[in-house]
Amino acid sequence: METLFKCNLHMTCTTFRYESVFALASLQFCGHVDEYLIANTRRLCLMYVLPRFGAQKQIIRRYEEGKLVEERALRSSQNIFLYYWLWFWHNITEILKFAKGHESKTVVFGGHPVCFFGTALVKMLRRVSYLYWIGDYFPNKSLVIRAFEWLKRFYHNRIPFTYYLSDAINRKMNRGKVRDEPGHKTLMWGMRRFPMPGHEKTMAAAKQLLFVGLVRDGQGIENVLDFLAENREYTLALVGVAANGYEKTVEWMIAERNLSDRVYFPNRFHSQEELLEIAGKSLVGLALYSLGEENFTHYADPGKVKAYIEMNLPVVMTRISEVVPFIERFQAGVVVDGMEGVGEAVRKIAEDYPTYGEGVRRFNEHFEYTRLYADAFKPVEELWPR
Repeated sequence: METLFKCNLHMTCTTFRYESVFALASLQFCGHVDEYLIANTRRLCLMYVLPRFGAQKQIIRRYEEGKLVEERALRSSQNIFLYYWLWFWHNITEILKFAKGHESKTVVFGGHPVCFFGTALVKMLRRVSYLYWIGDYFPNKSLVIRAFEWLKRFYHNRIPFTYYLSDAINRKMNRGKVRDEPGHKTLMWGMRRFPMPGHEKTMAAAKQLLFVGLVRDGQGIENVLDFLAENREYTLALVGVAANGYEKTVEWMIAERNLSDRVYFPNRFHSQEELLEIAGKSLVGLALYSLGEENFTHYADPGKVKAYIEMNLPVVMTRISEVVPFIERFQAGVVVDGMEGVGEAVRKIAEDYPTYGEGVRRFNEHFEYTRLYADAFKPVEELWPR
């Protein structure tokens, strides 16, 4: 999903938890990690790595005491080999440039093996330490995926601070056991709730369902459209871009069910303001994933789910990912065991919205990002004695 969750930071404090950090960042939903680091780091360099398809650039943003002092673009490419070579080259050169001549140690936050290529060289030339936040695991057994997973484990076993986006990844990286100790633990995406005045009143009459993200096969779109065909009072907002020409399939399914006047599908990314406006008129967010064993979402903390809840929407999702127990614990939505359960789940939320609205509030509170990250990264603070 395109970056939709950024805010303008107005710094009022003069103390910082971290002295010098170089971090991989993303313009997709990533738990507000960049916002947290901007507010809590004296010297910070964020390297935003964009997907291989789309805008052909990476972005460097450098901050001093919470204020942006430099922004520039770095070359990228759609060619897979050149893409990763340029990423590696920029990562090395920008770390060396950022940490040059600075007395305090620089911590490098990475989330991909490319971030750690050349660590021995960098350590010889600069005072650095590394942190690895592992955000995925791919069960596919192809040679390329096996090599990628081997690389992840190689660096995982050698980097002093390691975090895992889910217990499932934690177990995979630690031979079936969940590692939970300072500097080595599961750390799920943090959240911040978007204030939406009057949202609860609007929700009482809302009949719009919301889907945000990459539109592709295996997400239950046809099941949602079947529900709309049988329940004329509901509408659907498909907010996102279709993958690999799938928009033609979606458009055909909409036309076949005569739903053109009740499905919004512009097949484009939306700004934060546009999305919040659409969410303010929606009843639930849909996060329907294929339950097949090969689906890496089994090991993920899906950003889509937390994005919906940040916008104060209960979620209808399939029983996949270790975020499910939290959805059920706080009653922040309804979890279904198959795509065909979406209609019943929507009706269940509509009939008791106040309960699910309260569950959404408690879910947001549990994953509040500033508290979550401050606690998890406490061992990192100790690299800079006060």
